[in-house]
Amino acid sequence: MKYDSKSSRINLVFILSLVLLAHINIFHNGFVLDDFDYTFDWPLIQDWGNLPKFFIGYEPLPSQPGIYSPFKTLFHAINYHLFKDNVWGYHVVSLLIHAVGVWLVYQICFLLAGSHILAFLSSLFFALHPVQVEAITYITASVDMIGIVYLFAAFFCYIKSKDDNIYYWGALIAAFLAIFTHELAISLPLLLLWYDLTLREYQRGLKEVFTRLWPFFVIAVFYAVCKYFVLGSITRGGYVYDSFYLTMLISVKAMAKYVWICFFPFVLTFNHVISKGIYSFGVDDFALSTVLGQSIFDVPVLVSLAVLGIIFYFAYKKYKETPLITFCIGWFFISLLPGMNIIPSGVYFAERYLYPGLWTFCLIVALYLEKFYHSERTWLGVTSKCLTATLTVIVVVFYIGKTLDRNRDWHDDVVLYESAVRANPESALMRTDMGIVYLDFQQYDKAIDSLEKALSIRPDDPDIHFALSKVYEETKQYDKAIESLETAIKYDPDFAAAYYNQAVLYMVIQNIPEALRALNISMDLYRKRGEVEEAVQIRKVFRDYFGY
Repeated sequence: MKYDSKSSRINLVFILSLVLLAHINIFHNGFVLDDFDYTFDWPLIQDWGNLPKFFIGYEPLPSQPGIYSPFKTLFHAINYHLFKDNVWGYHVVSLLIHAVGVWLVYQICFLLAGSHILAFLSSLFFALHPVQVEAITYITASVDMIGIVYLFAAFFCYIKSKDDNIYYWGALIAAFLAIFTHELAISLPLLLLWYDLTLREYQRGLKEVFTRLWPFFVIAVFYAVCKYFVLGSITRGGYVYDSFYLTMLISVKAMAKYVWICFFPFVLTFNHVISKGIYSFGVDDFALSTVLGQSIFDVPVLVSLAVLGIIFYFAYKKYKETPLITFCIGWFFISLLPGMNIIPSGVYFAERYLYPGLWTFCLIVALYLEKFYHSERTWLGVTSKCLTATLTVIVVVFYIGKTLDRNRDWHDDVVLYESAVRANPESALMRTDMGIVYLDFQQYDKAIDSLEKALSIRPDDPDIHFALSKVYEETKQYDKAIESLETAIKYDPDFAAAYYNQAVLYMVIQNIPEALRALNISMDLYRKRGEVEEAVQIRKVFRDYFGY
């Protein structure tokens, strides 16, 4: 097949048609996970009178501390005011965001490789790779990807600025929007530096590189300063058990796992097993002995380091022969740095974090497919051209099928948590959350079963006992509910909410002295934590409802 510059429209229409086919079933999906927080439970975005607070006086969601993304807040507000609870509209927007991302990836790959067939193949794989589902189908994540689309736009303009300086100003504007929309984009200055060092030639060397790049680093630093002054910190939480060393060992294993799922996207979930007993998030859910027993000499760490070392050595060896491959490998790993918890974020692995760098993986695959296509080899009587075409079709069909299947996981919270537990059955957190979701959907028997299995993994977790008490309360098994709360208090004597719920249950069974005792303890605990207003409020609610 012959391609010229006019073919890009046809290529993109074909790719985007396949994207629509692969995601045609997302319109049946509802709101899940953080979608409720960022849509219905966030008064800030529900009143346009709060618009100045998106930027000045910004307050993150109580359930999402440590996040400072003014433009993302703006986009959530636009979505909310356009669609309210019409989930169909949110999914249309998410596909449009991805479509723009695919278009930019196509243009970038053409500029770098100078070939429409390479641009076509790389953007085709990028568009359809099943690991992208989380970034598209998950509504909250799809808004985050607006920041990555701006990152692509900044890079596209930066490449074009070599011939037309007006693009340089476009790159700066897009960089500002990218970084203030999604924190993953803070890697952009390093990505541009990597591009300059590997692919761009200068007559004046590093001085010209510095001259062109310093404004991008200033934008990144300005964002960090703004976040610090608004939130008082640039981190979300701390290192795993306050250890940078242990955290970095987890990050090394996570980095190798990112490479793995690019090649083998078979088990996809929002809470991966990074290694035995260590998961995508929720340090309290990790196996304590496994985390603390980590060492640089552990087999998973050594294997991960070996894989990464081989990849980096390959990139080094390819620099003189094919610098584009070196660039792609560097971009892939640099784009993941903001998610590596060098600055703590509390999330140690997420499929959506691959969105900025996956296109470089796809471009490398396309480069080797094209090389094999032109090799003029024959395997068992089949030409390399035929094999390349067949392999491409097989990969695309697999990607579409896997994407359709993965989209079904995001139908609602019940289906999503069931899929997460199948992928990560040893996570007490996943089983606890699934039990709570079952409770919300009034599937009480399943809720009890899920929470009891969580307790079999982590019997001393007060939060699981607390959740189980709520199920017993809903099913009017008050004695069992009180017993579960007693166990929760046993493992956490300062569990104020458990005492309060106990007070309510004692009133229901007419044990007034025990109810008042538990209520007073609850109020004292709230006061000790400095939550005086909370203590006053619960006392008022209790008195108004029970008359005591």
